Amino acid sequence: KHIAPIAAKVGNQPHVRAMRDGFIVAMPFIIVGSFILIFAFPPFAEDTTFTFGRIWLDFATTHFDTIMMPYNMSLGI
Repeated sequence: KHIAPIAAKVGNQPHVRAMRDGFIVAMPFIIVGSFILIFAFPPFAEDTTFTFGRIWLDFATTHFDTIMMPYNMSLGI
């Protein structure tokens, strides 16, 4: 009731809208880059005996440069 008019007034400021629009444009790149980091650095210890973890670690090590390419083109800029 009391905050809505103030929020609307602040939300209509050009510089605040520009920041909002910038975050909206950047968000897909941030999400893609974040997921790529999870694929490139699996959450398993190097000496794991868990089969899935071992396969993931071996794949990530072998194809590290290829996996990191989308990251370097998004968050890594």
